[in-house]
Amino acid sequence: MSQSTGSGPQFFVDIKKGEINELRGLLLKYPLEKDINKQRETIKKVIAYMTLGIDVSRFFADMVKAARTSDLIIKKMVYLYIVNYTEHNQECAILGINTFLTDCKSLDFKIRALALRTLSSLKFSAALTYIEKAVTEGLSDLDPHVRKTAIMGAVKLYRQSPVMVKEGKYIEILYSLIRDRDAQVAINAVIALNEVLEDEGGIAVTRKLIVYLLNRLKEFHDWGQALIIGLLSRYEPKTKDELLNILNILEDRLSHASNSALLASTKVFMNYTKNSPVLNKQVMKLSLIHICRCRR
Repeated sequence: MSQSTGSGPQFFVDIKKGEINELRGLLLKYPLEKDINKQRETIKKVIAYMTLGIDVSRFFADMVKAARTSDLIIKKMVYLYIVNYTEHNQECAILGINTFLTDCKSLDFKIRALALRTLSSLKFSAALTYIEKAVTEGLSDLDPHVRKTAIMGAVKLYRQSPVMVKEGKYIEILYSLIRDRDAQVAINAVIALNEVLEDEGGIAVTRKLIVYLLNRLKEFHDWGQALIIGLLSRYEPKTKDELLNILNILEDRLSHASNSALLASTKVFMNYTKNSPVLNKQVMKLSLIHICRCRR
């Protein structure tokens, strides 16, 4: 049988000791290399070998040093490497975690968010204390992108240690973040509370919460609007005036371009007008007409 001469899969076959030594040489020269593209290529080679299952853990200290860069592309690759060996090698764990904790204090909000997202993704018990500290600090970060990332970090922490989240101040903080000036942060807080409080039926739907979120409805993107409107299925207006106010706010959502917001609004209208057959029928007709138009 003839042997393939292509450079594709063959690149990843029969890795020789000399190639690993060559890679070692490239990493030794890495701190002196000024060309960002050559730096990226060096890190890419390490990741390529690691992806094939080749043990490149011997380069851990060099890769940690390579993380001291403002280049996000390099950081993402180095983080991938660090996570891979941190979760399977306790000796690497402290070095890896310290790298993320250092970057969580970076002046660049993108780096802070990336470090926090990566750190909170670690899945071993020894990391939980560090994750908790970083997430708590991230929830009060000045940048909304970091706060948004920290909220999802709290959810990841909850999945590993429900007790740590429920006995801490996370639920209180998440409720306060619903009133964050950034709409994405606010909607993430709602999502997080729905998961963390799932055993209790999800986020507590009160009149105060509903009024606040409906008044901000147009600030949220389509699926965020659908989520907020969906909360109304768990809320019963106390008076006729309150019911009418809610329906007035949602009326233009019945002709919204987003099917998710449209269907969520239709469900609320159908539920709230169930004692008025004529109005109920009109709502259904209007929704079906708009859905048909959107599908053309």
